[in-house]
Amino acid sequence: MPRRRPDVVHEYRISLSDFERSKIEEVATLAKANIAVDGLTATFQAAGTALGGAGAFLAAFVLLKWKAPEIIAEITNVTNGALDTIVDTFLPSTPIEFRREALRLAEERGAIATAQSAYCTFAADTYDEALCSSTMERKNKYFQDRDILYKRMRDAFKDEAFYAAKVFVYGGLGDIDPNWNS
Repeated sequence: MPRRRPDVVHEYRISLSDFERSKIEEVATLAKANIAVDGLTATFQAAGTALGGAGAFLAAFVLLKWKAPEIIAEITNVTNGALDTIVDTFLPSTPIEFRREALRLAEERGAIATAQSAYCTFAADTYDEALCSSTMERKNKYFQDRDILYKRMRDAFKDEAFYAAKVFVYGGLGDIDPNWNS
């Protein structure tokens, strides 16, 4: 609803003396100082937030370094088992069984390397001739099992399919592949 125009306009003037003007200048100066302090406070708040975030990130990183291998291994074991079951169900005759055997051989290779460095190194405090001998027997068995796996794969897959299966089976396992260095 529109407003009506005023009929009469009154004008009031306030005259200030030097005392009032100095007080107004003090208030204006104080307001400028408050604006500067507000900017500084906002800067410190942003810095505090950044430091808090960096501290939280550091704490998460330390926790990750401490517990991640166990957590990742548990997640991998659960998901790999489920994925293997799905693959076996929908895609029979895939190289998943060979991959499982290659993973088992990779774990065995790691255990042999650990035992060999512990029991077969003369400078080690844990040197033991009998345990070194049994470790070398395990190592020979490992190479036999690795060669058997390779031959089984050669028989199961032909030509191009063999190379694709080989990439899948040996992927990320390094020298478990008999032709790794060649």
